[in-house]
Amino acid sequence: MKRILLALVGLLTLAACSMAPITIDVLPMLGDDASGSQQIASAGPVEMMLPSPEGEQVSGYQVPPMRPATVALDYALDLQVDGEMTGSVTVTFYLAASKDDLWKSESQIGEPKSVNLSEAAQTLSGTLELNGAQIDALMSGNMVIGAKLTGTATGQATISYEFTKLLLKVTFI
Repeated sequence: MKRILLALVGLLTLAACSMAPITIDVLPMLGDDASGSQQIASAGPVEMMLPSPEGEQVSGYQVPPMRPATVALDYALDLQVDGEMTGSVTVTFYLAASKDDLWKSESQIGEPKSVNLSEAAQTLSGTLELNGAQIDALMSGNMVIGAKLTGTATGQATISYEFTKLLLKVTFI
């Protein structure tokens, strides 16, 4: 009996090790949309959706059929402001199933990050935890991802962006 228990513990240990965390690099899936620019002329509300108003469709990645315990998005986004602009905006990341509306509040990942538009260059980076519906979107094999800048600004400038890191860290235990 003791041998059977030891063998079973060994098998369970091997199974747990085989489900080591995996990383999905989303950045190459953005292609040319990983960077771009938009001109803003404003004396009030600003709304800018990156990389486009539809976000970016992401597919072609592999995840094991087992549902992950947690998924986190490690990101880095470089912003450059060329021109005269004052005000502040927030940058919010979103992830949803391809069939869903990307920009709804349920698709938001983490809390918005503040950006001062009078600064010429800024890098936002960190880690954001996905919710259950977002993990379902990941597991479906076809999702949409994006970021939205919203706030109030005065002036005229070209805002350039470049995603330099978008890694999904998938953990099973």
